[in-house]
Amino acid sequence: AAEVSSTPSTLPLGPTGDVLGGGDFALFSQTDLDFQTLFALGAAGQLTVAGEVISVVAQANADPGGASYQSVFDAFVAMGNRLATAAAGSVRARHRVTARSQFLRAAKYYAQALYWVLGTSTPDAEAATYAAMDDAFVAANRLMDVPPEQVAIPYEDRTLPGWFYRPSDDGVARPTGVMNNGVDGQNVDMLVEGGFAALERGYNVLVFEGPGQGSQLFLHNIPFRHDWEHVITPVVDLLESRGDVDHGHIAIRGISFGGELTPRAAAFEHRLAALIADPGSTSSWLNFPAFLRSTADSGTPEQINRLWNEGLWNGATPEQQFALKKLLEVFSPEAHDEVKAGGHPTDWAGLSSEIKRYDLADVAGRIRCPTLVTQYEGDTSFTDQPTRLYGMLTGVRKKDLVHFTSVDGTQYHCGPMSPEVSNEACWDWLDEVFGR
Repeated sequence: AAEVSSTPSTLPLGPTGDVLGGGDFALFSQTDLDFQTLFALGAAGQLTVAGEVISVVAQANADPGGASYQSVFDAFVAMGNRLATAAAGSVRARHRVTARSQFLRAAKYYAQALYWVLGTSTPDAEAATYAAMDDAFVAANRLMDVPPEQVAIPYEDRTLPGWFYRPSDDGVARPTGVMNNGVDGQNVDMLVEGGFAALERGYNVLVFEGPGQGSQLFLHNIPFRHDWEHVITPVVDLLESRGDVDHGHIAIRGISFGGELTPRAAAFEHRLAALIADPGSTSSWLNFPAFLRSTADSGTPEQINRLWNEGLWNGATPEQQFALKKLLEVFSPEAHDEVKAGGHPTDWAGLSSEIKRYDLADVAGRIRCPTLVTQYEGDTSFTDQPTRLYGMLTGVRKKDLVHFTSVDGTQYHCGPMSPEVSNEACWDWLDEVFGR
Protein backbone atom coordinates (compact mmCIF):
# COMPACT_ATOMS: atom_id res chain seq x y z
CA ALA A 1 0.00 0.00 0.00
CA ALA A 2 1.17 3.50 -0.79
CA GLU A 3 2.27 5.59 2.14
CA VAL A 4 0.80 9.05 2.75
CA SER A 5 3.44 11.67 3.44
CA SER A 6 3.07 13.66 6.65
CA THR A 7 4.46 16.68 4.76
CA PRO A 8 2.50 16.72 1.51
CA SER A 9 3.69 18.91 -1.32
CA THR A 10 1.65 21.75 -2.78
CA LEU A 11 1.40 22.79 -6.40
CA PRO A 12 3.99 25.44 -7.26
CA LEU A 13 1.26 27.43 -9.01
CA GLY A 14 -1.29 30.08 -8.19
CA PRO A 15 -1.82 32.15 -5.05
CA THR A 16 -0.67 31.11 -1.61
CA GLY A 17 -3.07 30.32 1.21
CA ASP A 18 -2.61 33.65 2.95
CA VAL A 19 -4.56 35.49 0.25
CA LEU A 20 -7.59 33.23 0.44
CA GLY A 21 -10.87 34.40 1.97
CA GLY A 22 -11.48 37.59 0.00
CA GLY A 23 -14.70 38.59 -1.70
CA ASP A 24 -18.38 38.32 -0.84
CA PHE A 25 -20.92 35.56 -1.36
CA ALA A 26 -24.67 35.77 -0.93
CA LEU A 27 -27.73 33.64 -1.62
CA PHE A 28 -30.15 36.45 -0.79
CA SER A 29 -29.76 40.21 -0.76
CA GLN A 30 -31.56 40.47 2.61
CA THR A 31 -28.95 39.80 5.29
CA ASP A 32 -30.94 37.62 7.70
CA LEU A 33 -32.41 35.47 4.93
CA ASP A 34 -28.93 34.96 3.54
CA PHE A 35 -27.22 34.12 6.82
CA GLN A 36 -29.71 31.51 8.01
CA THR A 37 -29.81 29.76 4.64
CA LEU A 38 -26.03 29.38 4.71
CA PHE A 39 -26.56 26.66 7.34
CA ALA A 40 -28.50 24.58 4.81
CA LEU A 41 -25.82 25.08 2.19
CA GLY A 42 -23.02 24.34 4.66
CA ALA A 43 -24.68 21.07 5.63
CA ALA A 44 -24.19 19.80 2.06
CA GLY A 45 -20.92 18.20 3.10
CA GLN A 46 -22.70 15.86 5.49
CA LEU A 47 -26.46 15.84 5.05
CA THR A 48 -28.14 18.16 2.53
CA VAL A 49 -27.69 18.41 -1.23
CA ALA A 50 -26.28 21.66 -2.58
CA GLY A 51 -28.50 21.48 -5.67
CA GLU A 52 -31.62 21.21 -3.52
CA VAL A 53 -30.62 24.23 -1.46
CA ILE A 54 -29.92 26.25 -4.59
CA SER A 55 -33.28 25.16 -5.98
CA VAL A 56 -34.98 26.43 -2.81
CA VAL A 57 -33.11 29.74 -3.05
CA ALA A 58 -34.04 30.14 -6.71
CA GLN A 59 -37.71 29.44 -5.97
CA ALA A 60 -37.76 31.92 -3.10
CA ASN A 61 -36.04 34.60 -5.16
CA ALA A 62 -38.45 34.02 -8.05
CA ASP A 63 -41.43 35.09 -5.96
CA PRO A 64 -43.13 38.11 -7.63
CA GLY A 65 -42.36 40.22 -4.58
CA GLY A 66 -38.81 38.95 -4.30
CA ALA A 67 -37.37 36.83 -1.52
CA SER A 68 -39.21 37.24 1.77
CA TYR A 69 -39.76 35.36 5.01
CA GLN A 70 -42.89 33.90 3.41
CA SER A 71 -41.28 32.81 0.14
CA VAL A 72 -38.26 31.25 1.88
CA PHE A 73 -40.53 29.44 4.32
CA ASP A 74 -42.73 28.17 1.48
CA ALA A 75 -39.79 27.00 -0.60
CA PHE A 76 -38.16 25.07 2.24
CA VAL A 77 -41.49 23.48 3.22
CA ALA A 78 -42.07 22.45 -0.39
CA MET A 79 -38.66 20.79 -0.55
CA GLY A 80 -39.25 19.10 2.80
CA ASN A 81 -42.63 17.80 1.63
CA ARG A 82 -41.13 16.52 -1.60
CA LEU A 83 -38.42 14.60 0.22
CA ALA A 84 -40.70 13.23 2.95
CA THR A 85 -42.97 11.82 0.25
CA ALA A 86 -40.02 10.41 -1.67
CA ALA A 87 -38.63 8.86 1.52
CA ALA A 88 -41.88 7.05 2.23
CA GLY A 89 -41.71 5.60 -1.27
CA SER A 90 -38.11 4.56 -0.75
CA VAL A 91 -39.11 2.74 2.44
CA ARG A 92 -41.79 0.82 0.56
CA ALA A 93 -39.24 -0.06 -2.11
CA ARG A 94 -36.78 -1.19 0.62
CA HIS A 95 -34.17 1.39 -0.34
CA ARG A 96 -33.12 1.96 3.26
CA VAL A 97 -30.04 4.14 2.67
CA THR A 98 -31.89 6.39 0.24
CA ALA A 99 -34.87 6.67 2.57
CA ARG A 100 -32.65 7.61 5.49
CA SER A 101 -30.94 10.34 3.50
CA GLN A 102 -34.24 11.69 2.22
CA PHE A 103 -35.78 11.79 5.68
CA LEU A 104 -32.72 13.57 7.10
CA ARG A 105 -32.79 16.15 4.34
CA ALA A 106 -36.50 16.66 4.82
CA ALA A 107 -35.91 17.23 8.54
CA LYS A 108 -33.18 19.77 7.80
CA TYR A 109 -35.32 21.71 5.32
CA TYR A 110 -38.30 21.76 7.69
CA ALA A 111 -35.90 23.04 10.37
CA GLN A 112 -34.86 25.84 8.03
CA ALA A 113 -38.51 26.70 7.43
CA LEU A 114 -39.22 26.64 11.16
CA TYR A 115 -36.86 29.55 11.70
CA TRP A 116 -39.03 31.84 9.53
CA VAL A 117 -42.52 31.00 10.78
CA LEU A 118 -42.95 34.20 12.79
CA GLY A 119 -42.37 36.27 9.65
CA THR A 120 -45.10 34.56 7.64
CA SER A 121 -48.88 34.87 7.39
CA THR A 122 -49.18 31.90 9.76
CA PRO A 123 -47.08 32.80 12.83
CA ASP A 124 -48.95 30.16 14.84
CA ALA A 125 -47.55 27.35 12.65
CA GLU A 126 -44.43 26.71 14.73
CA ALA A 127 -45.86 23.57 16.34
CA ALA A 128 -47.01 22.09 13.03
CA THR A 129 -43.71 22.84 11.32
CA TYR A 130 -41.77 21.41 14.25
CA ALA A 131 -43.91 18.24 14.18
CA ALA A 132 -43.24 17.70 10.45
CA MET A 133 -39.51 18.11 11.08
CA ASP A 134 -39.53 15.77 14.07
CA ASP A 135 -41.50 13.09 12.23
CA ALA A 136 -38.88 13.06 9.48
CA PHE A 137 -36.05 13.03 12.03
CA VAL A 138 -37.54 10.09 13.93
CA ALA A 139 -38.04 8.16 10.68
CA ALA A 140 -34.42 8.77 9.70
CA ASN A 141 -33.12 7.60 13.07
CA ARG A 142 -34.95 4.31 12.72
CA LEU A 143 -33.00 3.68 9.51
CA MET A 144 -29.51 4.37 10.92
CA ASP A 145 -26.92 1.58 10.70
CA VAL A 146 -26.78 1.69 14.50
CA PRO A 147 -30.19 3.12 15.42
CA PRO A 148 -29.94 5.64 18.25
CA GLU A 149 -31.85 5.15 21.47
CA GLN A 150 -34.60 7.61 22.26
CA VAL A 151 -34.13 8.58 25.90
CA ALA A 152 -36.18 10.42 28.51
CA ILE A 153 -34.02 12.55 30.81
CA PRO A 154 -35.57 12.89 34.30
CA TYR A 155 -36.01 16.62 34.92
CA GLU A 156 -37.91 18.09 37.84
CA ASP A 157 -41.49 16.79 37.57
CA ARG A 158 -41.21 15.69 33.92
CA THR A 159 -38.65 14.46 31.40
CA LEU A 160 -36.64 16.01 28.59
CA PRO A 161 -36.40 14.17 25.25
CA GLY A 162 -33.08 13.10 23.81
CA TRP A 163 -31.32 10.74 21.42
CA PHE A 164 -28.30 8.63 22.36
CA TYR A 165 -26.08 7.69 19.39
CA ARG A 166 -23.34 5.03 19.47
CA PRO A 167 -20.67 4.11 16.93
CA SER A 168 -21.52 0.46 17.68
CA ASP A 169 -24.01 -1.49 19.78
CA ASP A 170 -21.25 -3.67 21.28
CA GLY A 171 -21.78 -2.24 24.78
CA VAL A 172 -18.22 -0.89 25.09
CA ALA A 173 -17.92 2.09 27.44
CA ARG A 174 -16.91 5.02 25.27
CA PRO A 175 -16.17 8.71 25.82
CA THR A 176 -19.33 10.69 25.20
CA GLY A 177 -20.02 14.13 23.77
CA VAL A 178 -23.15 16.00 24.76
CA MET A 179 -24.30 18.34 21.98
CA ASN A 180 -26.00 21.30 23.68
CA ASN A 181 -28.07 23.33 21.24
CA GLY A 182 -28.71 27.05 21.39
CA VAL A 183 -31.85 28.99 20.55
CA ASP A 184 -32.64 28.37 16.88
CA GLY A 185 -31.14 25.01 15.93
CA GLN A 186 -32.85 21.63 16.11
CA ASN A 187 -31.70 18.07 16.78
CA VAL A 188 -30.94 17.45 13.12
CA ASP A 189 -28.65 20.50 13.17
CA MET A 190 -26.73 19.04 16.10
CA LEU A 191 -25.76 16.08 13.93
CA VAL A 192 -24.26 18.38 11.31
CA GLU A 193 -22.64 20.72 13.83
CA GLY A 194 -20.76 18.01 15.65
CA GLY A 195 -22.74 14.79 16.12
CA PHE A 196 -21.76 12.96 12.95
CA ALA A 197 -18.13 14.01 13.32
CA ALA A 198 -17.98 12.76 16.92
CA LEU A 199 -19.45 9.39 15.95
CA GLU A 200 -16.82 9.03 13.23
CA ARG A 201 -14.15 9.54 15.91
CA GLY A 202 -15.56 6.84 18.17
CA TYR A 203 -17.55 8.95 20.62
CA ASN A 204 -21.08 8.34 21.82
CA VAL A 205 -23.25 11.39 21.22
CA LEU A 206 -26.24 12.69 23.13
CA VAL A 207 -28.52 15.34 21.64
CA PHE A 208 -31.45 16.63 23.66
CA GLU A 209 -34.05 19.37 23.93
CA GLY A 210 -33.93 21.45 27.09
CA PRO A 211 -36.19 24.29 28.25
CA GLY A 212 -36.64 26.86 25.49
CA GLN A 213 -35.60 24.41 22.78
CA GLY A 214 -37.47 22.35 20.20
CA SER A 215 -40.50 20.53 21.57
CA GLN A 216 -40.14 22.22 24.96
CA LEU A 217 -40.78 25.64 23.40
CA PHE A 218 -42.95 24.86 20.38
CA LEU A 219 -45.17 22.17 21.90
CA HIS A 220 -45.10 22.94 25.63
CA ASN A 221 -44.33 26.68 25.81
CA ILE A 222 -41.50 26.15 28.31
CA PRO A 223 -38.89 28.96 28.12
CA PHE A 224 -35.15 28.93 28.80
CA ARG A 225 -33.71 29.18 32.29
CA HIS A 226 -30.47 30.92 33.17
CA ASP A 227 -29.29 28.33 35.73
CA TRP A 228 -28.51 25.70 33.09
CA GLU A 229 -26.75 23.44 35.56
CA HIS A 230 -30.21 22.26 36.60
CA VAL A 231 -30.60 20.93 33.05
CA ILE A 232 -27.14 19.42 32.59
CA THR A 233 -26.85 17.65 35.95
CA PRO A 234 -29.79 15.33 35.04
CA VAL A 235 -28.11 14.76 31.65
CA VAL A 236 -24.90 13.65 33.36
CA ASP A 237 -26.90 11.51 35.81
CA LEU A 238 -28.47 9.71 32.85
CA LEU A 239 -25.11 9.13 31.16
CA GLU A 240 -23.55 7.83 34.37
CA SER A 241 -26.34 5.27 34.65
CA ARG A 242 -25.27 3.69 31.36
CA GLY A 243 -22.72 0.91 31.02
CA ASP A 244 -21.76 2.01 27.48
CA VAL A 245 -20.51 5.42 28.69
CA ASP A 246 -17.00 6.04 30.02
CA HIS A 247 -18.08 8.02 33.08
CA GLY A 248 -14.72 9.75 33.43
CA HIS A 249 -14.81 11.12 29.89
CA ILE A 250 -18.05 13.03 29.41
CA ALA A 251 -17.64 16.27 27.46
CA ILE A 252 -20.14 18.95 26.51
CA ARG A 253 -20.13 21.17 23.44
CA GLY A 254 -22.39 24.21 23.46
CA ILE A 255 -23.42 25.55 20.04
CA SER A 256 -24.36 29.23 19.60
CA PHE A 257 -26.30 30.29 22.74
CA GLY A 258 -25.18 26.94 24.10
CA GLY A 259 -21.74 28.56 24.28
CA GLU A 260 -23.06 30.56 27.21
CA LEU A 261 -25.34 27.94 28.73
CA THR A 262 -22.70 25.21 28.94
CA PRO A 263 -20.02 27.26 30.75
CA ARG A 264 -22.67 28.12 33.31
CA ALA A 265 -23.44 24.40 33.71
CA ALA A 266 -19.75 23.46 33.91
CA ALA A 267 -19.22 25.98 36.70
CA PHE A 268 -21.45 23.83 38.91
CA GLU A 269 -21.43 20.34 37.35
CA HIS A 270 -17.84 19.19 37.88
CA ARG A 271 -18.37 15.68 36.55
CA LEU A 272 -17.97 17.16 33.07
CA ALA A 273 -14.47 16.26 31.93
CA ALA A 274 -14.22 18.88 29.18
CA LEU A 275 -16.11 21.89 27.85
CA ILE A 276 -16.28 23.36 24.34
CA ALA A 277 -17.98 26.76 24.12
CA ASP A 278 -18.63 27.12 20.41
CA PRO A 279 -18.58 30.11 20.24
CA GLY A 280 -18.07 31.41 23.75
CA SER A 281 -20.34 33.98 25.34
CA THR A 282 -20.51 35.62 28.75
CA SER A 283 -23.69 37.70 28.76
CA SER A 284 -26.88 37.47 26.72
CA TRP A 285 -27.58 41.07 27.63
CA LEU A 286 -24.50 42.24 25.74
CA ASN A 287 -25.85 40.64 22.55
CA PHE A 288 -28.55 43.31 22.40
CA PRO A 289 -27.84 46.75 20.86
CA ALA A 290 -26.79 49.42 23.32
CA PHE A 291 -29.83 51.60 22.60
CA LEU A 292 -32.12 48.73 23.59
CA ARG A 293 -30.17 48.01 26.75
CA SER A 294 -30.40 51.64 27.77
CA THR A 295 -34.20 51.59 27.65
CA ALA A 296 -34.28 48.91 30.34
CA ASP A 297 -33.00 51.45 32.87
CA SER A 298 -35.15 54.36 31.76
CA GLY A 299 -37.76 54.37 34.54
CA THR A 300 -40.46 52.26 36.07
CA PRO A 301 -41.65 49.07 34.34
CA GLU A 302 -44.64 50.99 33.02
CA GLN A 303 -42.43 53.76 31.60
CA ILE A 304 -40.01 51.25 30.07
CA ASN A 305 -42.83 49.36 28.36
CA ARG A 306 -44.46 52.55 27.12
CA LEU A 307 -41.19 53.62 25.51
CA TRP A 308 -40.76 50.13 24.04
CA ASN A 309 -44.28 49.68 22.67
CA GLU A 310 -45.10 53.22 21.58
CA GLY A 311 -41.70 54.28 20.34
CA LEU A 312 -38.98 51.73 19.75
CA TRP A 313 -41.08 48.93 18.31
CA ASN A 314 -42.90 51.13 15.82
CA GLY A 315 -39.61 52.68 14.75
CA ALA A 316 -37.91 49.36 14.09
CA THR A 317 -37.53 47.97 10.58
CA PRO A 318 -39.34 44.74 9.64
CA GLU A 319 -36.02 42.89 9.84
CA GLN A 320 -35.34 44.28 13.32
CA GLN A 321 -38.84 43.38 14.47
CA PHE A 322 -38.47 39.83 13.19
CA ALA A 323 -35.08 39.43 14.90
CA LEU A 324 -36.51 40.66 18.21
CA LYS A 325 -39.46 38.29 17.99
CA LYS A 326 -37.08 35.36 17.47
CA LEU A 327 -34.74 36.50 20.23
CA LEU A 328 -37.43 37.15 22.81
CA GLU A 329 -39.91 34.32 22.24
CA VAL A 330 -37.66 31.93 24.17
CA PHE A 331 -37.51 33.89 27.43
CA SER A 332 -41.13 33.87 28.61
CA PRO A 333 -44.37 32.00 27.83
CA GLU A 334 -46.16 35.33 27.48
CA ALA A 335 -43.73 36.61 24.85
CA HIS A 336 -44.03 33.33 22.96
CA ASP A 337 -47.83 33.55 23.00
CA GLU A 338 -47.73 37.14 21.76
CA VAL A 339 -45.54 36.42 18.74
CA LYS A 340 -47.49 33.28 17.82
CA ALA A 341 -50.63 35.44 17.75
CA GLY A 342 -48.99 37.78 15.25
CA GLY A 343 -48.10 40.46 17.77
CA HIS A 344 -44.85 41.39 19.45
CA PRO A 345 -43.43 40.94 22.96
CA THR A 346 -44.84 43.82 24.99
CA ASP A 347 -43.19 43.40 28.41
CA TRP A 348 -39.69 44.65 27.67
CA ALA A 349 -39.21 45.55 31.32
CA GLY A 350 -39.83 41.97 32.43
CA LEU A 351 -37.93 40.39 29.55
CA SER A 352 -34.88 42.60 29.96
CA SER A 353 -34.80 41.84 33.68
CA GLU A 354 -34.87 38.11 32.90
CA ILE A 355 -32.19 38.31 30.18
CA LYS A 356 -29.80 40.12 32.53
CA ARG A 357 -29.69 36.95 34.63
CA TYR A 358 -27.81 35.21 31.80
CA ASP A 359 -24.37 36.41 32.84
CA LEU A 360 -21.26 34.40 33.70
CA ALA A 361 -19.25 37.12 35.44
CA ASP A 362 -19.78 35.67 38.90
CA VAL A 363 -19.47 31.98 38.02
CA ALA A 364 -16.96 31.50 35.16
CA GLY A 365 -14.10 31.32 37.66
CA ARG A 366 -15.66 28.16 39.11
CA ILE A 367 -15.12 26.16 35.91
CA ARG A 368 -12.49 23.46 36.52
CA CYS A 369 -12.47 21.23 33.45
CA PRO A 370 -10.29 21.80 30.35
CA THR A 371 -12.08 24.31 28.15
CA LEU A 372 -11.95 25.24 24.47
CA VAL A 373 -13.47 28.57 23.42
CA THR A 374 -14.07 29.29 19.74
CA GLN A 375 -14.44 32.63 17.98
CA TYR A 376 -15.62 33.29 14.42
CA GLU A 377 -14.52 36.12 12.19
CA GLY A 378 -17.38 38.49 11.45
CA ASP A 379 -19.58 37.18 14.27
CA THR A 380 -21.89 40.13 14.82
CA SER A 381 -23.89 38.23 17.44
CA PHE A 382 -21.20 37.49 20.02
CA THR A 383 -18.51 39.96 18.80
CA ASP A 384 -15.70 39.93 21.42
CA GLN A 385 -17.44 37.75 23.97
CA PRO A 386 -15.34 34.63 23.26
CA THR A 387 -12.15 36.42 24.29
CA ARG A 388 -13.99 37.82 27.30
CA LEU A 389 -14.99 34.30 28.37
CA TYR A 390 -11.45 33.01 27.80
CA GLY A 391 -10.14 35.66 30.15
CA MET A 392 -12.64 34.68 32.83
CA LEU A 393 -11.41 31.07 32.94
CA THR A 394 -9.13 31.53 35.92
CA GLY A 395 -9.72 28.14 37.53
CA VAL A 396 -8.96 25.71 34.69
CA ARG A 397 -5.70 23.82 34.21
CA LYS A 398 -6.02 23.91 30.42
CA LYS A 399 -7.79 26.46 28.26
CA ASP A 400 -7.50 27.22 24.56
CA LEU A 401 -8.96 29.80 22.20
CA VAL A 402 -9.28 29.06 18.49
CA HIS A 403 -10.17 31.66 15.86
CA PHE A 404 -12.03 30.60 12.72
CA THR A 405 -11.67 32.84 9.68
CA SER A 406 -12.85 33.42 6.14
CA VAL A 407 -9.73 31.64 4.84
CA ASP A 408 -11.49 28.36 5.64
CA GLY A 409 -14.98 29.68 4.97
CA THR A 410 -15.75 29.63 8.69
CA GLN A 411 -16.67 33.29 9.04
CA TYR A 412 -19.89 34.51 10.65
CA HIS A 413 -21.65 33.28 13.77
CA CYS A 414 -21.12 29.50 14.15
CA GLY A 415 -19.35 29.25 10.79
CA PRO A 416 -22.47 28.13 8.90
CA MET A 417 -20.74 27.32 5.62
CA SER A 418 -17.97 25.06 6.96
CA PRO A 419 -19.06 22.92 9.92
CA GLU A 420 -16.43 20.32 8.98
CA VAL A 421 -13.65 22.80 9.77
CA SER A 422 -14.93 23.65 13.24
CA ASN A 423 -15.69 19.99 13.92
CA GLU A 424 -12.10 19.04 13.09
CA ALA A 425 -10.73 21.63 15.48
CA CYS A 426 -13.13 20.89 18.33
CA TRP A 427 -13.03 17.10 18.29
CA ASP A 428 -9.26 16.96 17.66
CA TRP A 429 -8.82 19.18 20.71
CA LEU A 430 -11.00 16.82 22.74
CA ASP A 431 -9.04 13.80 21.50
CA GLU A 432 -5.89 15.42 22.85
CA VAL A 433 -7.50 16.31 26.17
CA PHE A 434 -8.75 12.74 26.60
CA GLY A 435 -5.44 11.26 25.43
CA ARG A 436 -7.00 9.39 22.52
